Amino acid sequence: MQPETSAAGRTPRTVSIVLGIAGGALDLGVGLLILASSPMASTETGMGVTWGYVGAILLLLLGGVVLGSTLQMVGMRRTPRRRSEGFLMIVYGVLMLAAGLAMLGRLLPMMQSSDASGGAMIAVGLGMVYVGATMRRIHMSLR
Repeated sequence: MQPETSAAGRTPRTVSIVLGIAGGALDLGVGLLILASSPMASTETGMGVTWGYVGAILLLLLGGVVLGSTLQMVGMRRTPRRRSEGFLMIVYGVLMLAAGLAMLGRLLPMMQSSDASGGAMIAVGLGMVYVGATMRRIHMSLR
């Protein structure tokens, strides 16, 4: 016997899937953009690798993890772990907020990307945090 899923429970999941795909694609795209830009920041990490390269690899990893988690969420028909999915969305949203703020603030030499991609990361990050908190709240109210 399957538990009945309300429309209020399905909507945050659908939005989180869309945000996960958008956020993962954005991270991958910006990471590739940073790698493809010809002059990397001249500041090195001390190991002969530039900060731009390290930042691009971290963004590629974040994008891969976000997309992988989203695809796993899509593959699951039932959602017994809505609370943990909400927690992951909050974590990914906070990471995207941090990356977007670093891009806009030019805090690190690795974040030499455009303001539009930083703003988009902040917007998607805020959306992820909101939807993740909503998913956790719905789970708590269904108990």
